[in-house]
Amino acid sequence: GKLTGVSNPITIRASGSRFGSWMTDTMTPSADTRVWYMDGYYKGRRVLEFRTLNDFVTGQNFVQHLLPHPWAGTGHVVFNGSLYYNKYQSNIAVKYHFRSRSVLVQRSLAGAGYNNTFPYSWGGFSDIDFMVDENGLWAVYTTNQNAGNIVVSRVDPQTLEVLRSWDTGYPKRSAGESFMICGTLYVTNSHLAGAKIYFAYYTNTSSYEYTDIPFHNQYSHISMLDYNPRERVLYTWNNGHQVIYNVTLFHVIKTSGEL
Repeated sequence: GKLTGVSNPITIRASGSRFGSWMTDTMTPSADTRVWYMDGYYKGRRVLEFRTLNDFVTGQNFVQHLLPHPWAGTGHVVFNGSLYYNKYQSNIAVKYHFRSRSVLVQRSLAGAGYNNTFPYSWGGFSDIDFMVDENGLWAVYTTNQNAGNIVVSRVDPQTLEVLRSWDTGYPKRSAGESFMICGTLYVTNSHLAGAKIYFAYYTNTSSYEYTDIPFHNQYSHISMLDYNPRERVLYTWNNGHQVIYNVTLFHVIKTSGEL
């Protein structure tokens, strides 16, 4: 599906600092409604796991995970029972398994900038951003070799090996945030009020276009934006508010006469 619209924001909760991330698992059965919450972007290690969205709203019924390595940025994702995140002061990707409370694998993203070398426009060590869509796990980052332009990489969720990479040509420091839907990277042009979804890169055709999809940034400072393919919503951390957006996808149905 191609993104054609984003709903008005729905505020779920106001909590935490200005920056952070929150998410549900992108792959578990719909009966699993746990919510993960990671406040802050810098040297954090505490992940809160709430049993349901309602528990998250009321701040009750949670367990705490203490990560063995601190995180950098807010570009974490929970996929099939594991947390994928960027290890602080490195370009190392970490896969942490919640049930066994252990790191299953860690691997360097070759050449990827870190420590605010190539963050999004808001800064906050947001150099490396993990995301999941209908096609699997991705890492979005950039390298000196790519002159600071956004690189999209398909990543093997078991080994963290990069399977394939695309250079989008879009300067990462000029991007507010980005997210993947159906193999397409969508980029906002600012993290502040007045932002819109401005650029789309299609990995299936290695092509891009400029877009103009309005996007209401209610609290004027977005530091995390991620699509959840299971729920078809965008999760956002906006100035100490946890917010979701519904998305409208346009499905191109091919007839048998077309290639």
